[in-house]
Amino acid sequence: MAKASHPETRDVWPRALLLSGVGLLVFLALIAIALGLVFDTTPYWPLVAAGTNNEAKPALQRVPKIDLAVFCKQEDQELRKVAWVNRNAGIARIPIEDAMKLVTAHGLPEWTPQSIRESEDCALLEGEVPRAPQVRKCATGRAPPDSPPPASGARP
Repeated sequence: MAKASHPETRDVWPRALLLSGVGLLVFLALIAIALGLVFDTTPYWPLVAAGTNNEAKPALQRVPKIDLAVFCKQEDQELRKVAWVNRNAGIARIPIEDAMKLVTAHGLPEWTPQSIRESEDCALLEGEVPRAPQVRKCATGRAPPDSPPPASGARP
């Protein structure tokens, strides 16, 4: 008996491979066209002339060290000047060195503490929250604990 010859079949069919590749390319082309139609890619303004005639662009510093030195000199001159801050209130500005000498010689000034209006605070508390435990303390003549006493060096 003679053996029948069975030739080995191919693992990959060229026709199926070629059709899959063409199908993938057609699919990608259709997706690219669809995305181009969905999303508008035209610019909103002319990008070419954007930086040519712009008056509002920030000026670059050509010599930043000199600019910083000039700025620091202007600040130092301002800090060394004697001037009125508020003439009607009697508030003046003096140089920092003079202010430090005055503080070391005389100390910090004592400011009068802000007046406490306990009766108004207690009346407000009684009107808004009548059952609060602080109301009983107001009735005994003490200030409510929520209002801290003014600081000794506080300025109004």
